Amino acid sequence: MQDKYPTRHTLIDRARKQNDSSAWKEFIEVYEKFIYIIIRSRGVKQDDAEDILQQVVIELWKKLPEFEYDPQKAKFRSWIATITRNQTISFIRKQVANAKKMDKVKEDETLRYLESITAPEVEDIINREWEIFIANTAMENMSKHFSSKALKAFKLSLQGKNVDSIAQCLSLETNSIYKYIRRVKLKLAEEVEQLQSELKM
Repeated sequence: MQDKYPTRHTLIDRARKQNDSSAWKEFIEVYEKFIYIIIRSRGVKQDDAEDILQQVVIELWKKLPEFEYDPQKAKFRSWIATITRNQTISFIRKQVANAKKMDKVKEDETLRYLESITAPEVEDIINREWEIFIANTAMENMSKHFSSKALKAFKLSLQGKNVDSIAQCLSLETNSIYKYIRRVKLKLAEEVEQLQSELKM
């Protein structure tokens, strides 16, 4: 099976060269969804999340040339998540300083919450959001391989629907539903395994 993503070390080494625009574009395509998930997990509104995402991208562009990967200290995704968290806090602080009318108590509580998260908690949050990112990306990748009915059957099964009710809903034979669910499940597991391997940094 052909890799959808290049080796992480290779891509990061290329992206560290700020004049390699193609590598940088590829780097952002790989990680921006993960960054966005982390931002939104902090309760940030969609419009603000887009602004923060742009700030994170700029900060990564500045700091990536200085980054030295050491798996004994932290995973690469933890480094990205730390930069994302810092930019989120910075954005909220600027909102507090600039807004004329706002619930300052609520904003202060948000800042205190973000700043009080300990290292183990940060790692737990990163791992949780990383798993969501992997699952969503795997679903997106494998969706192009199946018909809409096959995907619908699988999603209904995830919602707890039994095969008979799914078959009735989609006007299909139960044997077809079993085959659809099995094939989609196998492909999804394959995609998840590949992504975990290729994006393990």
